[in-house]
Amino acid sequence: MQLTAFIILSLMILACGAGAVVAGESATNSLGMIFVPVPPTQAWFSIYETRVRDFAAFAASGPKLDGTNWNNARYHGVTPVSAGPDDPVVNVSWNDAGAFCVWLTKKEQAEGSLPAGAIYRLPTDAEWSWAAGIGGQEQGATPRAKNAGITNAFPWGSQFPPPPGAGNFADLAALHYFTNWPHIEGYNDGFVTTAPVGSFTPNGLGLYDLAGNAMEWCEDLYDPAHQQRVLRGGAWINCGPKSLLSAYREHTGPERFSVATGFRCVRATGPGN
Repeated sequence: MQLTAFIILSLMILACGAGAVVAGESATNSLGMIFVPVPPTQAWFSIYETRVRDFAAFAASGPKLDGTNWNNARYHGVTPVSAGPDDPVVNVSWNDAGAFCVWLTKKEQAEGSLPAGAIYRLPTDAEWSWAAGIGGQEQGATPRAKNAGITNAFPWGSQFPPPPGAGNFADLAALHYFTNWPHIEGYNDGFVTTAPVGSFTPNGLGLYDLAGNAMEWCEDLYDPAHQQRVLRGGAWINCGPKSLLSAYREHTGPERFSVATGFRCVRATGPGN
């Protein structure tokens, strides 16, 4: 979507109210990342987790990264993870994910392709909950207090095991490859590790991979007492059910990374609440 169209769409949403969605509308940025509104937040979420190809454009600018081998990720140094350009980038720390967002904001500001006042950033924990369909339903003042508090809601619905096509999890394909692998009994997504983004069924807002594929960094601290950041959504290594709940949070230091950690950007007019 061109800049003028995005501004017009933003004004339409403001005129209709903060929680309004203009059905079927989206915005595409300079990297080909597609964003859709997530009411009642003011954030537009990327429909996909950040891809290897997206992160490669950032890495070409020569940033200092915490994560190593983001472009040659291997589980235990052997099994390839996110080997394709459309797979979710992994081996990315919270610091790296935030730096990508800052870089993309400055890039598009310089190009004149970003609406005035808009920035890219990580979603807040609360925004992520709205994207996953449990916004406003959780109890607690911190991500730690909210963690796994809703025990019957997954991004695909309430059933477990998940239905076919629900996402990329620890499954029969991984079991057959690794031979000794915790997995979801009877579920086969066809991928041993990560899958290209958009390979599975999106949720009602058009967002893909809110469960599985790569864990997604959020902006928030897990709780005020610990300098650890929140991760949501589970990954290809998770077989649940707890780790795949919409309300489940992982947490670790902002400099940490693994073959399961990735991120999703939002585009908004300021920091989240």
